Amino acid sequence: MHELIHFTVQKIKELLEQFNEVQALYLSKSFDFDTRFDVFLNEVLEYFRTKGSTSHESEVLKIMNTIVTVKRGFNPIKMEKIVSGRRELLGGFSFNGIESIYDILMEIYTKENKKLDDAEELISGVIVSLYQNGILNDEKLKEMNSVPKIETFWNSLVEQNPAISGINKKLRLSVIPEDIFLILEKVFLKLI
Repeated sequence: MHELIHFTVQKIKELLEQFNEVQALYLSKSFDFDTRFDVFLNEVLEYFRTKGSTSHESEVLKIMNTIVTVKRGFNPIKMEKIVSGRRELLGGFSFNGIESIYDILMEIYTKENKKLDDAEELISGVIVSLYQNGILNDEKLKEMNSVPKIETFWNSLVEQNPAISGINKKLRLSVIPEDIFLILEKVFLKLI
């Protein structure tokens, strides 16, 4: 089942905001960093579990296990007891973990935003075409002031017009109907 892409983008944005806080703690060498980073990693892990993204879940667990291994006094690469410099080693592996989490979050954020941008471009083309053909005008546009009205309008277009039906099918390959209606609302607001 597809998830609402608008929700995914919002959640990743929130995680990136928390990520920035964690990064600031790391930069300032705050004593709160370790605790806050653990909390952040657990939240990211829970999000991926809930979403069913096992590959991302595995990456987060790998980072967590590496850090736990250092905290237990072992070098995760050499698998030798750490004799000295544990704090520096922990800092290095934490930094590596921070970088990995950032890459994962940005990959998802970029991919999901691209889906929305592509869908918006396609929908914008349809709306311009509807204007050119007199099916949509400023008065009708002003009536589209809620998502249910937009949904009814779009569904009637899909039923009546085979070309729009085909575009709708193409859109549904990457986004769910609720995303389509939210994108339509965004496009309409730009035109009012």
